[in-house]
Amino acid sequence: MAFLALPPDPASPEGFSVEGDGWFPAIDCNKMRDALRIGEMVTNARLVEAIKGGQLTIDRELADWRTAREDEGAADLTEVEPTRMIGGDHRLSLLYIRAVRFAAAAELAELHRDLTATQDGQARADTEATTAQEYHRLATNAVRDIIGTGRVAVELI
Repeated sequence: MAFLALPPDPASPEGFSVEGDGWFPAIDCNKMRDALRIGEMVTNARLVEAIKGGQLTIDRELADWRTAREDEGAADLTEVEPTRMIGGDHRLSLLYIRAVRFAAAAELAELHRDLTATQDGQARADTEATTAQEYHRLATNAVRDIIGTGRVAVELI
């Protein structure tokens, strides 16, 4: 007879969010878990640190854009294009949250490697690397959508 020890439920306390600096919205940990199907091996502490890393990355990428919006008088992100909504939510806030989630997911995928030394373990690690690249691409797309640039760096002639 075999017994499996299941890890404790990693879900964050209800409504637990990682606050930003007040200009950008907070990131809800459980909504991120649900949206990206973050695995049970990601503890709440690891998720929070990855979200903070995502916020740092995306805030840096949007620094010049944010400064220009603040110079125009926006006190926070919701004051930029306030009437552009998607599904009842502020469009730019959705894009910012997507960018941070994907940047955080990329960090988690890059830092979490299967500890198995078997071929199967290596295959899973290779898959996670591909996932990390996809998360980086999606985060970049969200940032480009916020600042209003195209999604390609070079146009073909």
